[in-house]
Amino acid sequence: MSRLILAAALALLLPVAAEAGSFRLGAPVVATVEIPDAWSPNVTERGVEATTDDDEIYVAVTIASVTNVEDSTKQALAYLLSQGVEIDPSTQRQQSMTVNGMPTIFLGFSGKDSDGEQAEISVGILIVNPSTVLILSYWGSKEGEKTYAAQLGGILQSLTKVE
Repeated sequence: MSRLILAAALALLLPVAAEAGSFRLGAPVVATVEIPDAWSPNVTERGVEATTDDDEIYVAVTIASVTNVEDSTKQALAYLLSQGVEIDPSTQRQQSMTVNGMPTIFLGFSGKDSDGEQAEISVGILIVNPSTVLILSYWGSKEGEKTYAAQLGGILQSLTKVE
């Protein structure tokens, strides 16, 4: 989790070479996010997800109702588990911050990816408005976090609510 925040800070300092696609989230649209094209973004029923070519990083941004935040967070974690990501609940960390004017809570965990490598897992809840949140799900290997720090920070900083 703190690495994702560090990546966001690095993004402000480092240029991002990859082209990024902009995705409009919600109907009506309540937010946008930019994902590098090289990450092969895929539009889903409730948002967008992407994985780096080397499978070192997975990220998803979905829309949820404020009344379903707990369920949506559980679904995000369940999806990661279904993909072979192991989460160590004893490592849970929580951090509050503001991302582009949106109050945000990040839950972070350590664990292992489907190959048994050490991984960092994070689920962020960004409050877009009184009825809608964005759920930012992420897992990445330690090496992937280093390699893609600028792009990860760019994704986080690109999350913007539409007024």
